[in-house]
Amino acid sequence: STLWGFGTDFTSQKWLSLDPCGILCASLSISIHLFALFALGFTMISHSLLSKILYALLYVPFSALALTSLFMATTTDPGAVPMGARPIPANLASESDSIVTERDTVRGGLRRRRGIRRCRKCNDNYKPPRAHHDSVTGRCVVKMDHYCPWVCNAVGIMNHKFFILFILYTFLTAIVSLALILMKFIHCGIQQSNNNNDVNNNKTLQYAVDLYYDEHQQQQQQYDNNIFLDSDEQATTGCDVMMNSDSMIISTLLVIVTILFFFFTCCMLIEQGEAVDTNMSKIARMKTRAGLSNADEYRPVATEFNEVFGGEHPTLSWHWFLPLPVKFPEWAHDNVLGYEYNSTFPPTPYQEPSDTDTESVASRGSSVSLGRMSVTSDREDLGEVEGDIENAYVGSGLTLEQDNESSSMKKRSSTGATMT
Repeated sequence: STLWGFGTDFTSQKWLSLDPCGILCASLSISIHLFALFALGFTMISHSLLSKILYALLYVPFSALALTSLFMATTTDPGAVPMGARPIPANLASESDSIVTERDTVRGGLRRRRGIRRCRKCNDNYKPPRAHHDSVTGRCVVKMDHYCPWVCNAVGIMNHKFFILFILYTFLTAIVSLALILMKFIHCGIQQSNNNNDVNNNKTLQYAVDLYYDEHQQQQQQYDNNIFLDSDEQATTGCDVMMNSDSMIISTLLVIVTILFFFFTCCMLIEQGEAVDTNMSKIARMKTRAGLSNADEYRPVATEFNEVFGGEHPTLSWHWFLPLPVKFPEWAHDNVLGYEYNSTFPPTPYQEPSDTDTESVASRGSSVSLGRMSVTSDREDLGEVEGDIENAYVGSGLTLEQDNESSSMKKRSSTGATMT
C-alpha cells in the first residue's frame, strides 16, 4: 500500500515503510534523542564552562549525526529488487542450470528445481542469489540483515551503513551524556559538602559570640550572619536547578535512558562489527553456520571495497563516518546487487530464454521431466530451507488434475483396445 506516494511496493514513488509498529518505534527514537538534547542543556551544564564546551562541541554534533543517520536509514531503499529485474547475463546460464530445493505445498515434502529463483510473494519476480524476502516491507531485499523497528525499515545493502552510523552516534551521545551527568553530580556533591561545613562552622562561631556579647549585640550579629548564609546559598547556583521536583524527574529519566541506550548500542555495535568485517549479512551468517547454505553463495563479490560502506577502497575512510549515500564502483554495481535493471525493462517478471530447460524431482522419489519452467522460491523465515512454491506443473502449462485425467484416458483406451 502507498500513502501520498510513500510506501514500499513496486508502485511507490518514495520509499517509506508504513508499518505502524515501526513508525511508533522510529518516532520514539527521535523523541528520546530530542529529550536528551534539551534535558542535558537545561539541567546538566549550567554549573561548568567545561560542561558547556563538551555539550556544544561533542554532544550536539553527535546527536545531529545520529538523527540524520536515522532519517537516512528510514527513507533509503534498503536494496529492494525492482519488478522486471533480470539475472546478470554472465550468470544467467549458471543460475538457470542450478538446482534449488523448494518446499512442495501441494504434495508435501521438498522438491528440487532446476532454474532461476523467483519469489512467489513478489509476483514471481526474479530473486537474486543474496536476496531475502522481508515480510514487513513485502519486498525481496539484497543482503538483508534484519528488519529494525527502531528505524522503521529493513536493513539491507543500501542502508546498512546508515543503520550502523545511527547506532554508533547514539552510543557516542550516551558516553558524552554519562560524562556530563557524572560531572554535574560530582560538582553538586562537593558543593553540598562545603555548604554543610560552612553551616556547622557558622553555628560554632555564633555560639561563641552569644557567650560574649550582650543581647543587643547578639541580635546585630545574627542579622550579619543571616546575610552571610544567604550569600552561601547563592553560591550553589547550578545545583539548585536539580533540587526542584520537575528537574529531579527529568534528571532521573535522563540517567535511565542514557544507561539503557549505552548498553544496548554497545551490544549492537559489537554484533554489527562482524557484518562489516565479513561483508555478510546476519541472515547469511546464520544460515551458513546452520549448514543451510553454502558459504560461497553469500561471499563478497569483490575485495576492492567494503560492501557495507561502499567507496573505492576496503580500508577505513572518512566517508564511512558521514551519512552519505552508499556508492559502489561502476564496474561492480550490478554484481553487488545481483541483478540487472534499467528503466527500459518492462514492469513484469523476467521470462527466461525459451531454450532453458528445467527439471522437477519430488522428495518422495517420483520424478518428471518438464519443459521450460520458472522456479518460485521464498525464504521469508530463517527456519525454512526455502519458501512456498507454485504447482510444479504450472510452468509446463498443465495442472495436476489434467495430468491425472490424461493418464486415466490412456488407461481406458488401452483397456478398450485389449477387450476389442
